[in-house]
This record gives sequence, C-alpha cells and structure tokens, in this order.
Amino acid sequence: VGLRAASTMSLSPLLTLCVALWMPPVRVGRPSPLAIEEDALRAAAAPLSKYNGSTDLDAPRLPRGWHVNRAETVIGHGRPAYERAANALQRLELLEHTWLTARCVCATDRELLAVCSRQWGCVWLTNTNLVLRRECGERRSSVSWGTTRRHVLAGEETVCVTHDASTDGVRFTVLSFSRPRHLFSAVAYPYVLAQQRRFARDATAAMERACGNSQPAG
Repeated sequence: VGLRAASTMSLSPLLTLCVALWMPPVRVGRPSPLAIEEDALRAAAAPLSKYNGSTDLDAPRLPRGWHVNRAETVIGHGRPAYERAANALQRLELLEHTWLTARCVCATDRELLAVCSRQWGCVWLTNTNLVLRRECGERRSSVSWGTTRRHVLAGEETVCVTHDASTDGVRFTVLSFSRPRHLFSAVAYPYVLAQQRRFARDATAAMERACGNSQPAG
C-alpha cells in the first residue's frame, strides 16, 4: 500500500506538468473553418475533463467552488420567433462573432465542437469540446457540451431557447460552470471570466437577431 501511495503521489506532479505543458493550437489571424475542423479531429480521442456536475436545465448540478455563469433573457415573442431562434441555436450561430468562431465535426460516434477565440488582438486559440446533449422540440431547443482534455478549462455549458405557452415569450439561457485546468487559464482567469461574460452578452444579441422580433428583450 505504501509503495502504491508513493507511486500515486509521484505521478500527480508529472500529470500536472503535462497538463501545463500542453498548449492549444495557436495562430496569428483568424483561422479558416477547415483549420478549425482539423484541430477538432486531432483532438478526437481526447477524453472529457474531470468534473462532477451537469448543466442539464431539467436537473442542474452545479459543483461547489466552480465559477458559474448564467444569463437569461426574453429575446422575442411568438411561435415563428421561437422556430427561427431554435433553428439558429442548433446551427450554433451564437458562436459566430468577430472574436469567436466554431466548427462541429463528427468523429466515429462523437460530435466534437472546436471553439476558436481571439486573444490579445490577433492571436487565436482553439479548444475542443464534446457535444453531450442536443434537443430540438416544440417548446425547447438546447445544446450542451463539456470540455475535453484538449481545452484550457474544465467544465460544461448549455445554451437553450424555450417558448413559454402562457406568455408566448421566447427565452434564451446560457448556463456554464468552469475552473482552470491549465497554467494559461489559471494565470489569466480574470480575463477568462470576462470573456465568458462577453460571450453571454454577444450570444444573447445573436439570438435576438435570429428571433427577428422587434420587441425589446426583457
């Protein structure tokens, strides 16, 4: 038992060092969709990051001590607005901005989501996620993904559009929890959190445009 414990303790710093030394794909200038897809395929075998929790909106389990980012906004009204928003969400249009882009790639039985973000003006970093759940129904459309070990964070995120039958309102929700799993994100974590808040704002604006509803968001 003593030898096993000593072996585990010696491997832990080594694993930490390996995680710290791995760097996500870095490019100067916005990469092409093909380049992002290739990044995703190179990470196809990467397992999910370790975390205990879920952003499933039916039964969310948000782990203690992790940063939670949640934003909810009424983005429109009416069935046509919901259908437009639901379709846009399934196409992940909310991930397309001047500073952010993404591509979904299927590899064997997995759907990978590679997200590429601009850092410090002209440097772009790609992180790979695994799509965990998709739903597109009469009243709710959602996509959930978790970070793989080819991501500088550990955690999970859900984006969702719902149509309230009683108010006719269309609501957009972003829910995520995360923590650093790489030296880069640990050092720059305040900046990472600011980017998460920026994503919530920009994604909400994108879904409002997708709704095509002129009524103000609530």
